[in-house]
Amino acid sequence: MKILKLVKKNKVISLFILMLIIGFAYYFWLHRKPRTDNAFVVANIRPVSSLVSGHITDIYVTNNQKVKKGDKLFTVYKKPYELAVRSMENQLLAEQYNSNALKEQIKQGKLQIKVAKSEYENALYLANQADTLYKTRSVSQKEAEKLDKVRDEAKAKLDIAVSGLTINEQLYNRSIATCNDLAARLDDAKVQLELTTIYAQSGGIISNMFITEGTYANKGVALFSFINTDKWWVQANLKETELGNVSEGQKVSIRLWLYPTHKFTGIVDNIGWSVNRQITSAHNALPQVEKENEWFLLPQRFPVQIRLIDHDNEKYPLHVGASATVVVETEASEFIELLWQFGLW
Repeated sequence: MKILKLVKKNKVISLFILMLIIGFAYYFWLHRKPRTDNAFVVANIRPVSSLVSGHITDIYVTNNQKVKKGDKLFTVYKKPYELAVRSMENQLLAEQYNSNALKEQIKQGKLQIKVAKSEYENALYLANQADTLYKTRSVSQKEAEKLDKVRDEAKAKLDIAVSGLTINEQLYNRSIATCNDLAARLDDAKVQLELTTIYAQSGGIISNMFITEGTYANKGVALFSFINTDKWWVQANLKETELGNVSEGQKVSIRLWLYPTHKFTGIVDNIGWSVNRQITSAHNALPQVEKENEWFLLPQRFPVQIRLIDHDNEKYPLHVGASATVVVETEASEFIELLWQFGLW
């Protein structure tokens, strides 16, 4: 009763208590759902580099320009790559002529084998006949030896023809393999020629571009950045005490500081599973344990990726890194969380 009388007499204390109650009520009402101001806009960003080396001859875009998928970005000097294609075409054509010549030689060799085989079979028959007649003294020894020599020469001629055909067949197979290799190298040269012009792989914005015509572009070395504007996300770093009620697919209300009067909508895309807290000394590789205020520990935050849906990029263009306020449409236990932090739960 004395406290009530004191409150009634002291209007300042009364007003302070009232404001304190209203403040606590507003805080718990505001955090009735998982909420954070530790959030920002993110998008897929990739460095743009030349896919072949050479100096830049044409630039089709400017810094911070919006582009559509398939738009040209820049071109590297084409002439060396055009000459490489022409050279490979000529080498392939020459090897194809060589393959055709070997193919004709194979045909010729098969005919020669056919003739040589016929001559050998005839010489073999005559030699065998002479040997038989020689035994009956119907043919002289000299004549029989002559026919044996003709048989041996015919056999040698047949063997040479077979060997020649084998060599030509192997040369032909080698030529075919060379043609296939040259065809592959020609395709690669054509690909290199096509890669001299860089195109936008999606709708996006050119960022941090400060190059001019004549700049030498090394293959794989970044020249500027490309922001993919087809999909946008907001990364919300939520307290671990709130993650228990957050799951993928939940609806999210988002307000960007960039457009404070517009309410964006998103869904929880995925939840980060880890953050780095382990610190190792560079001096002796021992773990370092930081001193913390043990009576009131701040909860760790984990990144939650939220995908924007039904977003009008023309009316509300976004900027990577823009600050956001995120409210996940699910229940929260802020009072219990607060008691837990003070060690009262």
